[in-house]
Order: sequence, then structure tokens, then C-alpha cells
Amino acid sequence: MAAATFERLGGWIVRNQEEDVGIDMEAELSDPDPSANFLKCQIKSFNGKSAARAVRLKNDFLKYAYECRLPVILVQVETQTGNGWFCWLQGCIEVEGLQRSIYGEATHTTIAADWLSPLDRIGNEQLKTIARGIHPVARATQLRDLIRFALETHDHELVAAANGLLNRYRKELSYFPVHLVVEEVLSISGRIWGTLEGNALSELLYMLARSFGDHFTREQIRRIVLREDTYSRTGINVLGILYDEFPDRMKDMLLGEFFSDHYDQRISYFCNLREKYRGIPVFGLMTGDYDCALDGHDVDPSVKDRGADRWANRGDCAILDYVFQVG
Repeated sequence: MAAATFERLGGWIVRNQEEDVGIDMEAELSDPDPSANFLKCQIKSFNGKSAARAVRLKNDFLKYAYECRLPVILVQVETQTGNGWFCWLQGCIEVEGLQRSIYGEATHTTIAADWLSPLDRIGNEQLKTIARGIHPVARATQLRDLIRFALETHDHELVAAANGLLNRYRKELSYFPVHLVVEEVLSISGRIWGTLEGNALSELLYMLARSFGDHFTREQIRRIVLREDTYSRTGINVLGILYDEFPDRMKDMLLGEFFSDHYDQRISYFCNLREKYRGIPVFGLMTGDYDCALDGHDVDPSVKDRGADRWANRGDCAILDYVFQVG
């Protein structure tokens, strides 16, 4: 019934899969000729003359689907009417942020009924964009893979070239391998400030902090921020973005306490100050009338006269240039 539905839609060559590893059917786009653009389909059915239903899938299969380089489609058929629906699994995992579910301890994840679209003329056009790899989510995942390749081959020019495009499509992604960026930044830590390769990686880090800040762990933040007995200016700027974009998450991480044993107490002070004035950006703290005395430290009053220019050149890390110990 699923094969007949695809054939009625037009533009597909349908083949059964002899060895079932969760894939029951293959559909090759043929519009008008065979294109080598494929959909791999898992078929589920029910009997009940109703709309699409939620489907519970094994996480082992969803991991397989998510990591597959071909689109994997869940096809649902109602057996009395022959009505059909579909869900592009990789796209659904991205848009709905299901990675933590399928890679967690649970054995199954539910695909909600609302995530399935009718197998009709409109759905057919969407399936064609998925098969061709030009769906917006597909473009975003391809760019993520491109940056992964650039990081693993240390091609910082490619990182810079892909940054702008990834920024354009980042809303289509719910996951990015932050650890790869952290490792690459640490590998050139001495050249991160004021070099072309450093600028490319810094811009990528800033974008990730804005879009995927809730993915950063305390250990990753520690490695980005600390440099022996002092701090990384890029790391503090990343920290500032995280406090701007994810204040609740940052408060829960207790970073002021986390950094309290470090030799440079300004790092802990920065975290506690951001939590004291949640929602107030660093530029506001530098130029406004705020009592910044905290934890035996304060900000020199001259920051109001000269801080704006320094912030424009250095970002949030500029405030630490004015911090001094009290008493």
C-alpha cells in the first residue's frame, strides 16, 4: 500500500528491501528520469480510519537513521482507507531536538502524530526536496558536516567561509559538536587573538554560544576560559555571551563557585557579577550606575569614562581590565 501511494504521487521508482534492518522500502526520485536520489523508508500501519497516530520507535533504529547519509522516512499507512503520512526522521530529530532522547538511557522515542505530514501532492514536493538534499534542514546539516570536516582537517579558511552560511541556517539545527570546536581552539590557543585562523574560530565559538549555549558543559567552559594562571579573552567573551543568552542555565551551573579556587579571582568575580545583575549586559555594567563591589573586588570608576571604547575593541573581557581587589 505504501508503494502504491508513492507510485500514485508520481516521480518515484519504488523497490522493496530484501534484508530488513528497519528499512522496508526504497524510493528513488525519477522526475522524469532516475536520479540516484533515494529515500529509505520504514513502514508502519494501523487499522482505524483515523488521522495519523503517534509512533514509538526503537532508539537503536533512530540512531541508525540519524547517522545515515541517506534520508530515512517513516511512512505510516491506515489499512482500511489506504491513507498515508510520512516523517523525515533526520529532519524531525533536528527540529524537535531528539538527540538527547535517542542517545540517552531510554530504549524508545515517540514520534508525535503532529510530526507526520500527509502523503499528498504537497507532501510529495517536500519529499523531493529531502531526496535532493535541498530542504533547509538538509542544507543546515550539510554545513554542519562541512565545518566538522574543516575542524578535523584544521582548515580554518574553510571554517571562516562556512561560518556565515551556518549562521544563516543555525535555526534549523538543534545539535552541534561543540567539543570539536573547543579542541581546535585549544590547539591554537596562543594564536586565537588577532590572527586570521583565531578570528575564524572565535567567530564560530561566539555563534555557537548564542545558538547552542545550553550544550556547553562546565568542563568545556573551563577549558575555553582558563589559561594557566590567568584567562583567555576569547573565553571570557564566550562566557559573556552565555550569560546574555542563557542566564537561567548559567545560574544553575554555579560557575562563580566552580572558578573560585583559580589563581585569577577575576574569573569567579565575573561570573558572580553576571549572576548578581542577571539580564544586564557587561556594557551596561561598565557604563551604568551599578554597585559592582563583590567578593573583595570592585570595578574602577574610570571604566565609565574609558570603558566604552575598550569594550568596542575587546568585548566583554574589557571589564576585567578595570577590576581591582578591595582593601
